[in-house]
Amino acid sequence: MLELEKFHTENNTVVQQKYPEVFDPKWIVTESGWPYFHLSSLDGQPWKEMYKEAEALSDKFHVHRDTYGDGWKSLTLHGLDEDTQSLDTYGDRQDTLKQLDWTWVADKCPVTKKFLTDVWPAEFFNRVRFMLLEPGGYILPHQDRQDHEKRLSVCNISLNNPEGCNFALKDKGRVPFKNEGSAFLMDVSNVHSVWNCSDKPRIHIIIHYEIGRRVRDFFYVLRESYFTNRG
Repeated sequence: MLELEKFHTENNTVVQQKYPEVFDPKWIVTESGWPYFHLSSLDGQPWKEMYKEAEALSDKFHVHRDTYGDGWKSLTLHGLDEDTQSLDTYGDRQDTLKQLDWTWVADKCPVTKKFLTDVWPAEFFNRVRFMLLEPGGYILPHQDRQDHEKRLSVCNISLNNPEGCNFALKDKGRVPFKNEGSAFLMDVSNVHSVWNCSDKPRIHIIIHYEIGRRVRDFFYVLRESYFTNRG
C-alpha cells in the first residue's frame, strides 16, 4: 500500500494541456502525446440514469483482474458474454471480433444502450463494459498498451466519480473525472492506477470501438470538445 500511496501522491495534480490554435483531429489522437482528452461536447448526457442502471445490477458484476488490485469488478454490455475479458485471450482476434454482440446486460440498460447506439460517434463496438471499484478498492499501477502504441484509443466515462476516488497517470497527473459524469479519450499506454478512498462505489464505462463510417460524427465531437476545452 505504501507504493500505491506514493504513486498517487506523486501524480495528484491535474496537468493543463496546451491547445494549438489549429484544430487537427489526427494530431490530437495519434501525435499529441496527451494522456487524455475531455469529450466535453458529450457533457449533459444522461449519466445519472446510466449510473442507476448499472447500480441496479451491482450484484451481477464479476471480479476483474484480481492480481491488479482489490475491489475491481466488471460487467459487459457488448462482448462475448457478461464477463468478457481481453479479446486476445480468446484465440484469433478477427474471429473473436465477429462473435461480439450485445449481452443481456444491455437489454437491462436501455438508456445506456441508447447512448451507445445513437450518440457515441463510432460505427463498431469491441468490448463495452461497466467497471466498478468498491469503496476502499484500488487498481495497481499498470499499462494496457505498450509504449510504442501511444494514442488516444479508449473512451472512459465516469457515471460517477466520488470525491476521494482518483485516477492517476505516471508523470501525467490526475484525470479530472466529474462525479456528475464525464467522458474522456484515454491513452492507456501510460502507466495508470485508480484508488477509491471514498465510501461509495465508483462506476465507469469503458468503450473499445472502431470509428468505421462515422468519421464525420467523430470529427464533430472532437472539434466541439477541442474549442470548448481550449476556451
